[in-house]
Amino acid sequence: MADNTKSLEDRVSRLEAAIGPIVDPAGPWLGGGGGGILHGHGPVGDPAPIDISRFSATQLQSSLHSISAEKTRLAAMESLINQQLSALKKS
Repeated sequence: MADNTKSLEDRVSRLEAAIGPIVDPAGPWLGGGGGGILHGHGPVGDPAPIDISRFSATQLQSSLHSISAEKTRLAAMESLINQQLSALKKS
């Protein structure tokens, strides 16, 4: 039984390698879900780019707001990291 299981696992691995990466599709806004590693399937590829031509004006405005908020969050994180680097260089 163990030999059959090993043989089946090998066949599934070869089939997965032939098919290509298992991707996490993008959500309705600006990102995909989950990401990372699917259990037993290896790395997950990047989602396809979103098709913004299908967005309504409200969805586009909401997306811009989300981008602006993320830029602000990243700028704050960059500032904290630069402060920590300066503190480490002084010590």
